[in-house]
Amino acid sequence: MSTKKENDMGAFADKVVLVTGASRGIGREVALAFARDGAHLILAARSADRLAQVENEIRELGSQALSVPTDVTSRDAVTALVDAATSRFGRIDVLVNNAGIGKVGPIETATFEDDVRQTLQASLFGMINVTQGVLPVLRLQGSGTIVNMSSVMGRKAFSRFGSYAIVMHAVSAFSDSLRQEVNGGNIRVSVIYPALTGSDMLREAAEAEMPPPFRHMTPLQPEAVARAVVSAAQHGKRRVVLPRTANMLLLGEAVSPRVGDLIAKALTFRPIAKLLGMSRGKTYHETISSRPNPV
Repeated sequence: MSTKKENDMGAFADKVVLVTGASRGIGREVALAFARDGAHLILAARSADRLAQVENEIRELGSQALSVPTDVTSRDAVTALVDAATSRFGRIDVLVNNAGIGKVGPIETATFEDDVRQTLQASLFGMINVTQGVLPVLRLQGSGTIVNMSSVMGRKAFSRFGSYAIVMHAVSAFSDSLRQEVNGGNIRVSVIYPALTGSDMLREAAEAEMPPPFRHMTPLQPEAVARAVVSAAQHGKRRVVLPRTANMLLLGEAVSPRVGDLIAKALTFRPIAKLLGMSRGKTYHETISSRPNPV
């Protein structure tokens, strides 16, 4: 078991990190990764029980943790979150905006408009609420880092993921604008663009409903995304794409939408995805089926 003395040697020793969506998946792993690097954590999510479990894990690593059950779409709840954080720790050094949802389905489905609206509320407006709540703290203390979780689909959309891609593109635009607005104030903004990740976000989506390339892709591990978040915060990386081979898709899209579409279509063929290192083990549904369904 790690001790606080060992943790103090980390790059984030005694720094204060606020993570939304911290009760499971990527958010949980991000919180644990920062704790291993010596940080103290403020944990925000809607589930008090799951937050308490993560809080205990962080304390076992020798770091302090404060759980604040929070609906990030509520301004009052976010105000209470920030007040609790500053009352306990006096500052916030890193904000990781990770809370969000994802919906799968074609644009012609009757629920598409509602899917967009729900995803906007949870993944974009929640991010805006928390950022607006934390920014005055960062400006007052004269430093800080904001890390926003987007997706590869924040740069290149896939079929059947239109509602999610719309919102992830919005997260990209919000982050780019924010980075320029805080420039010169010693506040840094990073955006993480992971490909399909083995979290529970799409657990309820049937395999046949997934975009064709995703049906055979090997998902990223949440731990790998968490390490990228910590690295981005430490080194001030503006954008991080995971895995690196996904940059080829984004480069193709930047050259021409036709090229981007051709690459996306090529990824529907497992041998090509395997050649690019994106299909080398269990698929998404094979990965999550081996874990208990969270309650």
